[in-house]
Amino acid sequence: MTQPTSDAGPNRPPKLEIFVDGTNFHLAQTYNGVHFRVDLNQLATRLSRGFHFVKLNYYTSPLPDARSEAYRRQQIFFEQLRKSSRINLVLGRNEPLFTDGRKHHVEKETDVNLAVDMVVGAHRGRYDAAMLVAGDTDYVRAVTAVQDEGKKVIWCHLPAQKHSDQLAQVCDDDRTGREVPPHLPIEPAPLTKLLSVPLCPCVRLLWAEPERPSVVQTAV
Repeated sequence: MTQPTSDAGPNRPPKLEIFVDGTNFHLAQTYNGVHFRVDLNQLATRLSRGFHFVKLNYYTSPLPDARSEAYRRQQIFFEQLRKSSRINLVLGRNEPLFTDGRKHHVEKETDVNLAVDMVVGAHRGRYDAAMLVAGDTDYVRAVTAVQDEGKKVIWCHLPAQKHSDQLAQVCDDDRTGREVPPHLPIEPAPLTKLLSVPLCPCVRLLWAEPERPSVVQTAV
């Protein structure tokens, strides 16, 4: 069995890999009731200060209605991510279900893909520390599995996300509120509403986006 290795030393910063639950992250990107989108490349730079950055893994699923404007804009966003050598986009799926004769979609694989990749990366020695950008307590077991491999787990999420006492207790560090304030720079995008936001120079623009359809996240 291959043993995990680490390149960290007294003169070399520890390797960091970032794992983002994209669906949860998307829904939490709100400031004063208006939705915005964080520039993930700049987010990676900000979160990896003091570390040797490996990559940012972004987990989500395509929207179910391929004819909608929201789907078209999401695909443009995906293409932007694929062009970045720093970001790894991992897609799950939306499974159609019927309840009382009404059709809805259940998101599959997103949280499972994230948990598996985080544990496998720890075992293979891809990183010394994992940063989990999520608010779901379903990741607690994955966190402890990573720690069993001798790696540290740092928890960080947007202020709009629900705080999880369980994740805060089990992770080695909690950078919530310090590293991801609501005034992170965002990606340029078509604007439907300009805002005057007296925050700081790194604010560029915020824009309102169409509401994302309701998707229930479950494990497979």
